[in-house]
Amino acid sequence: DGELQVRVGDITEKLKAGGYVFAPPDTGIEFENTSSESVRVLLYKQRYVPLGNLKPWIVFGDTNTIEENIYDEMDNVFLRDLLPNDLEFDMNMHTLKFMPDGCHPFVETHVQEHGAYLLGGQGLYLLGEEWLSVQKEDFIWFGPFTQQAAYTTGREPLWYIYSKDMNRDADI
Repeated sequence: DGELQVRVGDITEKLKAGGYVFAPPDTGIEFENTSSESVRVLLYKQRYVPLGNLKPWIVFGDTNTIEENIYDEMDNVFLRDLLPNDLEFDMNMHTLKFMPDGCHPFVETHVQEHGAYLLGGQGLYLLGEEWLSVQKEDFIWFGPFTQQAAYTTGREPLWYIYSKDMNRDADI
């Protein structure tokens, strides 16, 4: 919410609601509220896993301008990738939006542990063997190999932003 001036390395941009930035490892990041309004920020940080000499780059974006892609051939669940899928990146951030009556097509599990922050709506989320009621502003942490699935229970879309490791072998 609000408007925020963000500096990453030598690049400064203003972010509005829906704006985001990725700062590569060893690159400083500064936030400044230059408006008279309150600003809310979701900050996500994790240790970078290098791959050879590859280095990720600074990414600024706006979730409001990224095209939604149909998720797993369903016309009521939509996915947005916020970062490039290139090998330089060891993780990605996505938004997943379930329209009313939308759900995961199956119960899934995977090696990656990751988090999800609910941006809107309400629903039920399966974690392990327990269905939990979730709503806007909840945070969910998924352990590795945890069974998971979701479906919308309200009249508004259930949608969240989440992280997922990629392009690296997992430590098992």
